[in-house]
Amino acid sequence: MGILNIEKNVTLSMNISLEFVLLPGVYVYSTKTCSDILPLMSFREAEAETYILQKEAAEKNALEFSFPCRCIRLDTPTALTDVGITARVSKLLAQNDIPCNVVAAYHHDYFFVPESLAMKAKQVLDKGV
Repeated sequence: MGILNIEKNVTLSMNISLEFVLLPGVYVYSTKTCSDILPLMSFREAEAETYILQKEAAEKNALEFSFPCRCIRLDTPTALTDVGITARVSKLLAQNDIPCNVVAAYHHDYFFVPESLAMKAKQVLDKGV
């Protein structure tokens, strides 16, 4: 029964039409935050906690950060068990020399791309996925 579900999800994931939204603002990655900032995301790694923060807030609080980026949200409803969604998107971005960091959340997937390539990434995704 599990195999049938996986095969169904593969078919579903590869045949659905994907829609994307370029979210406003610029984000950054940091290993620091403060009580004045509500991170968009945090993840505990063995080396340190990773935070995705609004760039403006990180600068205002003099936090060290890297990777100024924009966030593209996958607006198409998907399930956490769908197969191939992030691979499909990441492959298309890679084919166009656009790096991305992916965050899969409960309701949506998020693709963080360099700030300077955000518009190109959105156009590539709108045309090719």
